[in-house]
Amino acid sequence: MTAARPLPIRVLVKGASLMHDISEFPQRREDFIFARVIEESLLASGHGADVWTAAVASEPAAHAFKTWEQQVKAWSPDVIILSYGYYEVIHLFLPRWLERHANSFRARPGRIRTFYRKQLLRKFWVSLAKLQAALDRRVGARFFDGRVRKVETELRSYIDKSRKVGEPLIMLFEFLPTGKRGQDWFPGMSARTVKMNAMLHRLVADYDNPEIILVPIPEIAERATPGIEPNADGFHYTGPVHQAIGEEIADEIRAWAKQYPRLQPTD
Repeated sequence: MTAARPLPIRVLVKGASLMHDISEFPQRREDFIFARVIEESLLASGHGADVWTAAVASEPAAHAFKTWEQQVKAWSPDVIILSYGYYEVIHLFLPRWLERHANSFRARPGRIRTFYRKQLLRKFWVSLAKLQAALDRRVGARFFDGRVRKVETELRSYIDKSRKVGEPLIMLFEFLPTGKRGQDWFPGMSARTVKMNAMLHRLVADYDNPEIILVPIPEIAERATPGIEPNADGFHYTGPVHQAIGEEIADEIRAWAKQYPRLQPTD
């Protein structure tokens, strides 16, 4: 008789490109993003694992609810990992629709399309980015408090609503400071990140709930790669940092799951 397989621990990963991108390019086959490392670690310890990375590049917190019914209400994950607020700290004024268009993953080849993207769109985008960088050196994190409050409101609502669907473990990501390659293009981003991180710390402290936790990404990165820049492209985690994040989150999930017999490995 075939041995029974353990019930998978369902893990939903949501956010922007931090969740699915990696600094090294091109990404090597065995340089897993942290979500894949979570899956690998849980399976290696005898647990079942079903990890869904439902991340979209440049996704703001305001878009988190667009797929809530399918991803949370219908799928009922055991763990929800959220990284929202990072896109909001990047741009001073450039709109999301233009960034998505200029850096589209769906760009298709063709003589006219290629001419448009290289000779017109790219030059227009770079010119606006240079103007934004010049203004960002003057503005920085001033006038940013309203955006922080908006992200906090969105996160509170998402957490409160999601906790009513089986009380999943909620994990929020703290953000790294901007890497060197990102500082020239986004001079005020690090200051805005400090404000967003302060909000995340306050948000988790307000809940005072062991099942709503903040993942200390800067501490994990420093332990994993001391003295080495953890976001070599300026923004996204390097392969070793993804590995360390995934391993530490898997440990947290295993510890949390001990209280639920149905989520334990089968003998």
